[in-house]
Amino acid sequence: MKICVINFSGNVGKSVISQHLLKPRLENSEIIAVESINSDGTNDEKIKGKRYSDIMDKVMEHDNAIIDVGASNVEDFIQQMNKAIGSHEEFDYFIVPTIYKNKQITDTVATIEALSEVGIEKERIRVLFNLIDEDTILRKDFAPIFETTDIASISINAVIQENELFNRLHEIENFSSINNLVIDNTNYRELIQQTNDKSERLIYSRRLGLKRLAVGVERMLDNTFKELFK
Repeated sequence: MKICVINFSGNVGKSVISQHLLKPRLENSEIIAVESINSDGTNDEKIKGKRYSDIMDKVMEHDNAIIDVGASNVEDFIQQMNKAIGSHEEFDYFIVPTIYKNKQITDTVATIEALSEVGIEKERIRVLFNLIDEDTILRKDFAPIFETTDIASISINAVIQENELFNRLHEIENFSSINNLVIDNTNYRELIQQTNDKSERLIYSRRLGLKRLAVGVERMLDNTFKELFK
């Protein structure tokens, strides 16, 4: 499966979605990050034709790939995809994440419309509501997005709920994904009991707390993944 995660807006969680929702659930998958940085470290403001071809070459190397398009590259990426007739057919799905902020909602609608104009069918454009709290009323708060149901697949169950864990991902640097944290067999309770060092106890206590949060988040992400691709 080839999945493109894309939105004109930044700060909608594209990289977290790629790393923690999609990659663990797509066997032997690779994340291909499309950013304005060349291999020599210099910034490249535009994705030119050759660079788009290079990106597509990487996509074709893998049976399962996740293409994480940086916000500053989306316009050029779509333009080049439009020029390379039929190249969009290499992607099974285009995931458009969104959050509850006016700019991001507006940009999400623009992203959906731009993808549709390229010729991507409704069934392949999937909206993902990210960082949603319990007070959010999706159909009301994201009303402009629901007005695009004729050109995008939108489900009120394709949701990632807000969770403390997402603000603490920097604490799991030894784990490549939330899933790895869940399957960690370290007995942190035992380690806490075996040491009198307060700093060590705090480290183990925090790691235990993260693991407990991760178990709940992992179950939620399982359901979200199933809903996205059912």
